[in-house]
Amino acid sequence: MKGIVLVSHGHLAEGMLDAVKMFAGEPEQIEALGFMPGQEMAEFALALKQAVENVDTGDGVVVFCDLLFGSPCNCSGMLLRDPESLDRVQVVTGVNLPMVIEYVTARGFGMDVETLIQTGRDGITDYNELHRARMAKA
Repeated sequence: MKGIVLVSHGHLAEGMLDAVKMFAGEPEQIEALGFMPGQEMAEFALALKQAVENVDTGDGVVVFCDLLFGSPCNCSGMLLRDPESLDRVQVVTGVNLPMVIEYVTARGFGMDVETLIQTGRDGITDYNELHRARMAKA
């Protein structure tokens, strides 16, 4: 089973992990890491590398980042410079709660990245439009 590392600016990753626990209990092989104001990128990169090592039991790791090209994403991308990491680390940006919950509950079944990303997209909905459509059917 692949490990999971959630990375974000500030405490978003920790908050997302707390929310995941509400739906999935205490998931295994998962860590959350926030890049804090004033923190050096080198320090964050070392903490990220350690988090990846902590959750990898041999099947690899998916790193979920909050923002494409933000510092947490850029540090995650630096992991991919190592050819060994390129084969065992998958970096996905634009994380949202539906995709993390889906992955936590389905990762033992080998969920592919395309399905994971589609789950995230499907979780983005104009609720007003959904409500209007439901009311029109009622």
